[in-house]
Amino acid sequence: MQVDDMDINSIRGDFPALQEWTYLDNAFVGLFPRQVREGYDEFLDLWMNFSAKKNKTILSEWLEKTEDVRGMIANFIGAASSEIAFTMCTGSGLNIVINGTSWRKGDNVVFPEYEHNPLDTTTLRRSGVESRVLKFQDGKLELNELEKAIDDRTRLIQVSQVSYVNGFRFDLKEVADIAHEHGARILVDATQAIGALKTNVMKEDVDYVSAAPYKYMMGPAGLAFLYVKSDHLEELNPDRVGWKNQIWRGEHAEEPLDQPESAEKFEYGTLHFQGMYGLERSLNYLDKIGMDVVERRNLELSSYLWSRIKDLGKKMYTPPGTKSPIVSFYERDASELSVRLMKSKVKVTGRKAHGEHLRVSPHFYNTREDIDFFIEKLEENV
Repeated sequence: MQVDDMDINSIRGDFPALQEWTYLDNAFVGLFPRQVREGYDEFLDLWMNFSAKKNKTILSEWLEKTEDVRGMIANFIGAASSEIAFTMCTGSGLNIVINGTSWRKGDNVVFPEYEHNPLDTTTLRRSGVESRVLKFQDGKLELNELEKAIDDRTRLIQVSQVSYVNGFRFDLKEVADIAHEHGARILVDATQAIGALKTNVMKEDVDYVSAAPYKYMMGPAGLAFLYVKSDHLEELNPDRVGWKNQIWRGEHAEEPLDQPESAEKFEYGTLHFQGMYGLERSLNYLDKIGMDVVERRNLELSSYLWSRIKDLGKKMYTPPGTKSPIVSFYERDASELSVRLMKSKVKVTGRKAHGEHLRVSPHFYNTREDIDFFIEKLEENV
């Protein structure tokens, strides 16, 4: 499907909020289509009517759905099912990696200053690990600056695939190559990218990826996933245990003793099963359109948006040529401005942190007319 061939009116009809809102804030919370609600309804009907099939328990139904969705996530990002663990949020996945790594005093970690969940934790501090923080220059971080901060005691490099602040996008393969040259690993926060841009963890050669689907993937809140490269599964230890990964089996153990090594060992308790039913529908929706089409449309919209804002004479926070769905620009009283825009039913994010700025983040269901309307209301309110 070509971008121009998208039945955009039909697609927009799947998102009830678009009837009222010019919604350009997917980096904050994404809209989800009516099909995702149908997934939630399926879960509720199953539970309310206790209609498990073929004499199965309702829990076995939920667990089977979980495995189906695990495979869908794996296919979506170019991984194997055994490399995917379900978590609660992006930060949960990041902490699993940090807490499950065997640190040595004198190790160091490297990350840019504007990470949403930065690599500066109590675990690292207790272990005597140095955090090396890199400064952005002109809204971006050059790879040579990253490489200068790394040495042979660097264990982990954390980056966001797309910065939640201004949309700056790392070339993950280039970062991975730098990390691996020094024996380090790369940990990626992909929440602002997955669902908006194509992601293939095998081609990008990353070690760990954590992401939440409630933004561009149009999925549930309270459910996220962690990718752990198969090479690292054995040595990365679960940071907690429960009925899904119990160590002490006892007389009434519910799990088989021998299981192949997989990322499922990081799931220690009851999962957000309702979210699985919604996430299945959002993945189906994106797959039906095709991520090639979604990415191409998103980049066309963000490029048009960047140009329109630049033409107003605004100081851009997002570097020129950035290929991501987020566009930010500096604006005085940005938080107050975003509130005024909401009165015109335009939703964007205004922030005082990291240099006062307005962040605008369309998705494939938006149009140039949405962007033009935002520009019109922006001019009226500044």
